[in-house]
Amino acid sequence: MHSKTSKLFTDSLYPYYYRAERTPELDDITVTTFVSQQGFDDLIRLAEAWQGPVSAVLHVPTETLDDKDPRIVNILATYNDLYKRNAILKQNVDIHLLAGPVSINNVTILPRPTNFHFNIARFFARSEFVLFLDQDTWPTQRARKILRKHKEILLQNDILVLPTFVFTELSTSHTSNDFPRSIEELTKLAKRKYMGLKDSGWSLNKGPTSYENWLKKKVYNVSDYEMHYQPNFVVRRGRELPWCTERFDNFENSKAACLLQMYISGSELWVIPEAFLIEYHYNRHSYLLKPIESKWEVHRMYTKFFREACIHYAKILDSMGEWNTPKANHVKQQCARIITNWGLGIIDGLTADSITVL
Repeated sequence: MHSKTSKLFTDSLYPYYYRAERTPELDDITVTTFVSQQGFDDLIRLAEAWQGPVSAVLHVPTETLDDKDPRIVNILATYNDLYKRNAILKQNVDIHLLAGPVSINNVTILPRPTNFHFNIARFFARSEFVLFLDQDTWPTQRARKILRKHKEILLQNDILVLPTFVFTELSTSHTSNDFPRSIEELTKLAKRKYMGLKDSGWSLNKGPTSYENWLKKKVYNVSDYEMHYQPNFVVRRGRELPWCTERFDNFENSKAACLLQMYISGSELWVIPEAFLIEYHYNRHSYLLKPIESKWEVHRMYTKFFREACIHYAKILDSMGEWNTPKANHVKQQCARIITNWGLGIIDGLTADSITVL
């Protein structure tokens, strides 16, 4: 499937281990997600909230690839029972089984979502469009219907960003049953500071998604993109957009890197204010919510990836004769310092400031 993916993973991949009974319409939007043995209830809750196609990767960590491993047998028995009892799972959820090690270096830790899992879920989705959704984040009832109205943006290989709102510490009296169902309800909660627009790495209501622009209730472009930006977003499933780099073990870094690739390859980011998501931390101590990352990976490795991505997509746009088109604007803006200081022999004479390639 991907030439650089380790066979430790692909040799133990079983696509459509559970195949949904309902075939989605081609222009539908499939939620791509990750599920572990601790996430059975979450998967049911997501399927009920979305009421549409879901492509989920179930990662069962084992030290062997033996399908008689007790851990695999017990987990699959649980899922078999869930499928028998829950009609929404049988109708809409494809589950792709991934057995074997979590990583090459450590086969004992619990798995957590990475771009490798989301590439699998995206690859085997059965609709034209896919939604990259964070853990503990739930769509509102009308989100899928609203998103499908904007498929012309997706067909241009652009990206739809869904604003994600989170409960604040002031909202301790609120529960999952108190999710706002309309923009009006959400706005009231935001004014009382019970909720806020969340962009990871920024204060509430202060990130690139722009709470002020969202209040205008019109589709708008993300004008303050930054390389660490990682919203929930919808894209085309196929290869028109880059596959996500699989080098990171943390979905927080992975998702930002994935969006960076798409952005500097020429895709625009559009925010859809009518549809929104709600993040709800039912377990604030979950290992999925606060994964520990080394400073080396967060800073040095991601910076190295950023440099590589800049040169890679600059060369692609140049080779396709698109360096002088608007499609190259993002790589010029984001990568000006990288391109101009990379040195001779890579892209000799290519600069972000120039309009021509020497």
